[in-house]
Amino acid sequence: MAISMLNPVRSSSSCMAVLLGVATFGCAPAYAQRTPPPVTFTCQSAQQCRVPVEVDCARSPCNIRIARQFENVDAKGFSVVWEIVPKAGQSYTFRNPGGIVFKSAAGALAYKCHREANGKRFSCQGNKDGKQYEYGIELAGTPPVRKLDPWIVSR
Repeated sequence: MAISMLNPVRSSSSCMAVLLGVATFGCAPAYAQRTPPPVTFTCQSAQQCRVPVEVDCARSPCNIRIARQFENVDAKGFSVVWEIVPKAGQSYTFRNPGGIVFKSAAGALAYKCHREANGKRFSCQGNKDGKQYEYGIELAGTPPVRKLDPWIVSR
C-alpha cells in the first residue's frame, strides 16, 4: 500500500489561491451586466414600428424568435408593437400580466405597455429619454416556450 504525501508549500499555495478567488468573486453580483447590442432597426413611422414574434419548435423546448433586425429597436418616439405570427399547431398570447417585461425599474418606468387584440399584440410607448433597456418577451400557450431577452431604445 502506497501512501502519498502532499507538498505542504504547494498545498497551502493552492488553498490560498482558492480562498483569494472566493473572496474576490464571492461579493460580485450573481448576474452579469449585459452591454446592449448596436441599434439594428430604427422606426420611421408608427406603421413601420412593428416587431413580428414567432415561436420555433424545431427543438424542445420551443423558443421565441424575432428577426435579427429587431434585436435592438430605436423607437424614435413611436409606439413599438409586437405581434405574434400565427402558425399551425400553436396557440400563443402575450402573458398577462407580463408579455413585454422590462428588466430594470428604469425601463419599466420609461415605457407604458398594454396587451391588444385579445393578447395577440403588445404595444409599448416610451418616454423618449434616449436610454437603452433590456426587456423580455413572455408568451403563454402550447407548446411551452422560453422567454426571449432583446433590447429597445427610448428616443
